[in-house]
This record gives sequence, C-alpha cells and structure tokens, in this order.
Amino acid sequence: MKRWKKLLPYFVSLTGCFLIGIAVIIACSDEPDPYDYYTSFFHPDIQGKKDFGAFYFTDYQFTYANEEPVSEATINATEWANYLGQPVKAADVEKIMYHLDSAGKERAYHFFEQDPPVADSLAQSKFLWALKNPVHEAAKKYYQFAQQAEFLNKSSYNDWEPAPIDTGGLTTAANEAIQAATAESDPFLKLRYFYQAQKLNHYAQNYVEAKAIYDQHIVNIASKSHIKGWALALKAGEERRLGDTVRAAYLFSKVFAGYPERRLQAYRNYHYIDAPFNEILKLAQTPEEKANLFAIKGFANPEIETASLESVYANTPSSPMVGVLLVREINKLEEYYLTPSLSNNSDQFYSSRSLVKTDANKGARNNKWLLWTGLAILITGAAILFLAFKKQPNKPAFKVLSAILVVTGTAGIIWFAISKPDAETPVQRLPQGSFFVAMPDSVKHKYDAHIEKLRSFCTTLVSEAKYIEPQIGNLANAYLYFMQNKPQEGLSTLAKTDGQKLDNKVADQKQILNLLLSAQNIKQLNPVDEASLLPSLKWLNGKVLAGGKPKYDVYPSTPSDYNQFAITQRNFYTHVLAPAYLRQGDTARAALALLNSQNGTNTDYRYHMFRQMPDFWYNYLHSAQLKQLMSWKFQRPADQYMAYLSNGLKQIDNDNLYELLGTIQLREHNYQAALASFRRQKVRVRKDPDWMGTSSGNPFKVRINDYAQPLTNGLNKIQFAEKMARLEAKLKSNPKDADTYFEIATGIYNTSTYSNSWNLISYVWSSYDFGRKPMYYYDGDYIKASLAKQYYLKARELSTDPEFKSKCTFMAAKCEQKEHDAPSYTDYENYDKQEKAYLKVIRQNSFFKEMQQYQNTTFYKKAVTECSYFSDFISGKE
Repeated sequence: MKRWKKLLPYFVSLTGCFLIGIAVIIACSDEPDPYDYYTSFFHPDIQGKKDFGAFYFTDYQFTYANEEPVSEATINATEWANYLGQPVKAADVEKIMYHLDSAGKERAYHFFEQDPPVADSLAQSKFLWALKNPVHEAAKKYYQFAQQAEFLNKSSYNDWEPAPIDTGGLTTAANEAIQAATAESDPFLKLRYFYQAQKLNHYAQNYVEAKAIYDQHIVNIASKSHIKGWALALKAGEERRLGDTVRAAYLFSKVFAGYPERRLQAYRNYHYIDAPFNEILKLAQTPEEKANLFAIKGFANPEIETASLESVYANTPSSPMVGVLLVREINKLEEYYLTPSLSNNSDQFYSSRSLVKTDANKGARNNKWLLWTGLAILITGAAILFLAFKKQPNKPAFKVLSAILVVTGTAGIIWFAISKPDAETPVQRLPQGSFFVAMPDSVKHKYDAHIEKLRSFCTTLVSEAKYIEPQIGNLANAYLYFMQNKPQEGLSTLAKTDGQKLDNKVADQKQILNLLLSAQNIKQLNPVDEASLLPSLKWLNGKVLAGGKPKYDVYPSTPSDYNQFAITQRNFYTHVLAPAYLRQGDTARAALALLNSQNGTNTDYRYHMFRQMPDFWYNYLHSAQLKQLMSWKFQRPADQYMAYLSNGLKQIDNDNLYELLGTIQLREHNYQAALASFRRQKVRVRKDPDWMGTSSGNPFKVRINDYAQPLTNGLNKIQFAEKMARLEAKLKSNPKDADTYFEIATGIYNTSTYSNSWNLISYVWSSYDFGRKPMYYYDGDYIKASLAKQYYLKARELSTDPEFKSKCTFMAAKCEQKEHDAPSYTDYENYDKQEKAYLKVIRQNSFFKEMQQYQNTTFYKKAVTECSYFSDFISGKE
C-alpha cells in the first residue's frame, strides 16, 4: 500500500503531462474549414441569406456566421433620426452614439454646455445640434442620462483584479429612470426611460424589479420601436434567472422571430437554457410562434431529418425559414452521402482507376485448352492408327498407342463439352464515364430512404405553391436525382422550371445543376459531348471571375469572404470531370481538368513553393501523358473545348514542365531522355543547378544499413541521369559486366524511400512510406526495390568473386525485405500482432540463407556485425 501511495503522485503527474501534450497537439493541429470541408454544389445562400444566413448548415460551428442579420446600432439610429426629423441622418446619430471612443463620448456629453471647445467632428454633427435646440430639450436630457447609464453598465475591472458591480449606483439610476419615465409624456422617450430602468435593475441583479417594470409598463406601451424587443430579451433573461426556463426559452423564441438585430443572441440563449421542447411548444399561441420554435430546433440539428422542415411548413408555409431548412437538408446529404460517393480525389482512387473491371469476363471459359489439346491428340492418334493398319499391320504396339491417343483426345473433347463456364467474376458495375464510387448497400438504403422523404416534401412544395419560391422544390429534386446517379430524371425535373421567373441566385443554381446532370448523363466523353459542356464551363468561370479572389491565403474567417462559384468550379473539375476521364482511361485530360480545379482559391501546392501543378501530376503522370499536355501548351488545340481547357497551361513555367518530365523519365529508367529533358531547362539550371534537389548522399555507394553513415557527395538529377546513362551505354557494349549491373542496381536502390537519394524520383518523403502497399506507378523502385533486386542477382550470376557475390546477395536480401508490406497504424487493434509477424518474416529472408556460403568473406563478417536482422537470423532469433 505504501508503494502505491508513493507512486500515485508520479502517476498523476505523468497523466497530467500526457493530457497537456494532447491538448497542445490538438491546439496546434490544422482546423477544418467550417465552410468548405465537404463536397458541395448546392449553394446555401440561394435562400434566406438576408435574415437567416447565420443558420446555414455547417457541422463544425454552432452557427454558420457570427454576425446578426441587422445592426442594432443602425436600427436605433434610424429611430432617432426619424424622431428628430430633418436634417438629422441615421449615419450621424450612429456615429455619435456608437462609434466614439471614451474621450469622444465625454466631449459629446459636454457639447451642450455654454460655448465649450468642440472638435470639428462634433461641431458638424447635426444630431448634437438638434438635441441642443430647445425644442428637443427632453431628448437632450434623455441622451445625457443614457450616457451616464452606459458608464455605470460598463465593468471597470481587469481580469486579474475584478471589481464588484456597483449595484447601488445601478439601482439608484434605475429609480431615477422610473421617475423620469413617469413624468415624461413623449411616448418615444417614455419607452426608453422604462427600458433604461429595466436594464439597470437587470445589471444590478434586481431581476424581480426588472421583470415588474416590463410587465407593468413596457409591455402595455403601443409602439413598434425595437426597444420593446430588447426589453423582451431582458425579460427572457430575468425569467431564466428566476427559475422559469421554459418561459424564458419561449420569450427568446419571440425575440428570435421579431427582432433580427438580436436573432443570433436569442438563438444562442434559447439553446443555452436547454429547456424541454414540448413544454416550450405548449406556450406557443399562434402557428407563426410554433413555426419559429420548430425552426430554432431544426437549425441546431446536424443530423438528417425532415420533421422540423415539415412542421415549419405546416404552420407557416410562406416562411423563408422553409427554404433555409430545405437547403440545410440538402447540404447535410452532401456531407454524409454525396461526399463519400465522390471520394474520387484520393491516392487510392487514382491508383485503382485503371483496375476497374468490366463485364467482359462474364461467363468466360478458361478451360478451352481441353478442346484444343483433345483435338490435337485425337488427330495424332487417328493418323498413327491409319499408318499402323496401312504400313505396319503386323505391329500391334502402334495400334495400342494410337487407340490410347484416340480415347484420350475424345475424352478431353467430351470433358470440355460437358463442363460449365467459369463463374462470373465479381465486377464493379459503374458506367464508364461515371465519377461516383461504389457505396455499400446499407449506406445507400439509409440515405435513399431519406432522399425519398425529402423528395416527397419538395413535390408538395411545388404543387401547393404556398412557399414564396416554390421552384426551389424542383431544383432540390433535380439535385437529389444527381446524388442517386439518375441524370435523365434530374434533367426532366429541372426542365419544369423552364420559362419561369427565377431569382438570380436560384437561376444560377439551376445553371450549376444543369452542368452537373449533363456531365453525369454522358457515359463516354467525346468531342461532341465536350462541346456541349463548354458554354456551361465558360459561364461558371465568368461567375468565378466576377466573384473575385478570396481575401485570405488559407480559408476565409467569415463565409461572406468566400467565392461560392470558385468552390463549385473546383469541385466540378476535381470530383466530376477529372474522374470521368480517368474512368475512360484518358489520364492526360484528367490531369488538365485537375489543373483547372485550381482557380485561385488555393494555388499553394503542397511541399514545394515552385510547384505550379496539382499533386496528381507529380505522382501519376507518365512521360507520354505529360508530353501530350506539353503539346497542348506549346501549340494551342484547334478544338474549342480543348483550347479552353488548356488555358491553365499558360501559367506553368516551361522549366517546371521539363523538370517534371525528366523526373518521370528517371522513374521510367529512360536516362538519356531524362538528361535531354533536364538540359532543356533554360533559366533555373543556369542560375542554380541544384534548384530541383540534390541527393543527401552518394546514390552509388553501398551501405549495409540505410542512412547508417554520414551522407555526403550528393548528386542532382542531371548528374544522376548522366551517370546512369553512361552505365547503360557501358552495359550495352559489355552485357556481361557484373560491376556495371551492380552499380546500376545500387543507383536504383538508393532512389527508394529507404535510402539517401529518394528525392531523385519522388517529390515528397514520409515515414509512412516505409513498407507501405504500392500506390504510385514508380513504387516498384521507390517502395519495393524490385528492379534493383533483379540487377543485383544478375550481377551475382555474372561474377565468380565470392566477396562480390556476398555483397550482391546481401543487397538482394535488403531488396527482398522491401517486398513485404509493413503493418499499418490504421489497423491499430491488430498492429502489435501484425508487427510481430512482419518482423519474423523479414528475418527469415531467403537470401540470408544463401549468405551462409560466403561466411569466410570480409563483407559477410561486416554484415553480421552491422545488420541486426541478419545477426538475428544467424543466431536463430525470431
């Protein structure tokens, strides 16, 4: 027990450090973009932006925006300007009331004294001069009182030394306000004095008195002033403080509905209270109040549901909140269903794009050899039988042999005839031009059921035409068909809005949906279909240019800074056009589409600042495909569609293209071509030969352990290509030169992720590359070291020197280790078990066994000392 007591403080300290470490990691990690973290084509701002834009869907923030729909200052200033009359303007009032610093407010307070020194900005204020007019003496007194009350309401403390609230001063001022309100006959000023009295008592925590002022005075004043809404918000807070949370939430819902300058605040307070919804609903007195409550509930629900939407529509079908809730459901489906369906912008998708099977192997017969072999044996047997009877009638052996052959051949033909065709190979049945990925049936069933419920609502919305923009129902329905990969139905539904007058934003959304559905309807992209897409692509690009570039390099801090059309354009090229080309095997056009996806929203390609091309180009293009792209750059295509799509190529520097082409040719082991490509660079190579990277060590030096020795004498890509080209030429002149084979093998091996020259064929390095499954076409060298192994074994075969053969065998053993896939941390539950199996298999290396015959060599003795895997094998460890 004593030992545990001693260990407990250490355990607590370690736990604390661990939790602090996690907090630091989370705090320093990248945050998701709250407005662009899922694939979206349905713009949220086509409905209710003016009044309810803060409640668009995002699952990464409590609200989509943090600004009230209307400025409280503007509303109050407008009321004052209307009250005082010409020449007072609302902007002048707002400046004095809300935008002066503390010193300016002090000077404004004393403006009304006899001939005070006044700053020019105040001397020009028509608001202050109007109050100085004896006609508005009562208004001046209220203004000065309100300024004094504001000073009392302010907290005069810092975070380290909080001062207590001056409840006595607040209460005294509240009583003065009540007296002034009672004596005041002007309803404009009377309401404001009572509001000041309620607010001062509220801040003094006199909640009973504050509530009484509202109930006895403010509620009965007949006025359309927004001051009544602010007083109602205070009343809601007072009900909460006094314990009636249900009524408090109900009152906040009334503020939410009637006073947009306090809508967001009321929404947050409503949900902060967390009162039972059904109890709040009982207090609603009108269908409009019920609709507001259902809307507030729906705006806070990130999960798919139609109940809130249907309830709002049932109570107030013309409310703009119907459209906002409908678009929210569409956006939810985009996150939870469409985005996984369009998970085609990943290494896994790109790697498997050429492996998608078709139905061509349905019912294949892989046993046709039985038929042809049987026929051959049957014919041979028949021929021998004929000769046996005609030429050798007295030799029964020939007759017996021929009979056996005839029977065997006949049996093979009969077996082929009665055997069944091979079972159909499971295939991924997706349309050739499709850009969706296969989804599990369980997922499809869940969301298809929700889509049908939403479609039913949209149909009702259109048919009843009670909503202010019923056409939104047809647009939503068309988009739902897009999600279900039913373009014909979607286009037919979209056509129902033809000839109807649409709001500009709704009309733009229709154009986007038409582009999506038209692209989806194309099964095989060809010049005719491409030409049909061109007008829509140009229209979309025009919208992008009209919207301007984003104001921030990363993601904007507010949704208003976003260019929604730029996001739509990026998503179309990334998730629709490029994957459609990939599915039909046109990698060059897919690469061009991905280039067009970078439209100014984020041109900072990862890892290297000089990059001007998408990562796809650096990982998946072969030299033939890049040459095709370069030809489109150097000679503008005659086809209008291709000419338009190729515009982005103008921005790519020629040196970057030739550098990438040379690197790809290094991967393809076409060293002479790589050398020619690198030499075609004009500017960068002349100024800085190492701009494209230099290996961190000599790529032709053998090391027993990867990265075990100091890394020096690196080569850049041109020097490496020159050396490899010389070695290849040398091998052609002497195909049995074992040393040259070995040197080529070492050069290739050292360009793997495990060695010192990986950056000669790859643009990025990651610790996760170790032993991973092949993903890129050059992973045979970069991950598996397969070709290097072949060259090492060829070098060993051509040599008679045991020392050299020992070195070749060991290097082949290193390559063979790379053939095994290392366990992945993604499968953390089985990681330990898989790691033990992996370590065991790489120690049981077949070439380690072959090394035994070179026990007397110097290299063998050094390898046993330095390589732990080899040492473990020799000692029998697992």
